[in-house]
Amino acid sequence: MEQLDLLDLPQIHSGELWLKNPHAAFETWQRSIPHANGFLYAERSVRQHCAMWRRFVHFLDANSLDVRSIQADKLVQFLDCLQSKSGGAAEDSTKRRYLKLLAPVFEHLKKTGVRRGGNPCAPLYKYYRPAPVKNPGALASQEDERFIAAVLTQQPRTWRDYRDQAMMVLIIGSGLYTSEIIGLEMDQIFLDADPPYLHIAAHGKVPERKAPIVAFAREPLRKWLALRATLPLRGERAVFVSGKGGKMLPATLYRKVQSVLKSNSAALRPRGGFGPQVLRNSFLMRQLAKDKPVDVVQQWAGHVELKSTLRYRRLLVNPRGVEAE
Repeated sequence: MEQLDLLDLPQIHSGELWLKNPHAAFETWQRSIPHANGFLYAERSVRQHCAMWRRFVHFLDANSLDVRSIQADKLVQFLDCLQSKSGGAAEDSTKRRYLKLLAPVFEHLKKTGVRRGGNPCAPLYKYYRPAPVKNPGALASQEDERFIAAVLTQQPRTWRDYRDQAMMVLIIGSGLYTSEIIGLEMDQIFLDADPPYLHIAAHGKVPERKAPIVAFAREPLRKWLALRATLPLRGERAVFVSGKGGKMLPATLYRKVQSVLKSNSAALRPRGGFGPQVLRNSFLMRQLAKDKPVDVVQQWAGHVELKSTLRYRRLLVNPRGVEAE
């Protein structure tokens, strides 16, 4: 979208521009109003909002409507015709974002005299509720130490035992996703660095990052790597190999973690599941409980947006099922 020169646009206080050129009117207005935190919108946000507004104006034109007269019933038609990137119907969360964008526009149009009557967005919020936020499943307060003890007190007897021990403490000691622990390769481990870390390549929406290797995970990992070097792996680069010499299956990793989380001897009370994600979440909770900066934990976690990390922070302040240390 080509950026408009605001100096060349007519002023919108008369409201005339909203009818003659709603695209220009919206962009001019959007660049001049602060958001909830008191700052002007970033360029990326302005462009995104303009794209959403353009879609709405296209609907108005196609249905011979305009901003002066559209009512809630027609607005529902617009929301329900929105599509996701896959071509299916848009989620209610997307429809609610449109409502949050359009509602202040209609309020502005009322104040400037362009529109008479109520705000068509107001009665619709209750029909497009956001999906409930699920609390991240994690071990209860101080149970991560019990999990680590349950893993490390078992004396390894086979090479698989050494692998499983190193693998499980590395998840809870580095906060890796299941796919990352399975796909981890030898050249991604930097045990001799100060401090030791894992280099995780970008994948999907997860950015490239360095994940820490905390102290309790280092020695089990060293022992496993030394033993791994004696196995006939024929050039396989995966760190945690299967019995056939290739990468492990996610189901295998899940069973290994589940066996410890459900063991009577460990006496654990995992909340939100029994898989590797519980260990990753516990790592993030522990770091925030130790007052690590949120932006640092965000980087370790591979979260694109800070709000993903703040979900864990809010649980520490106001725990609901997951407690802080």
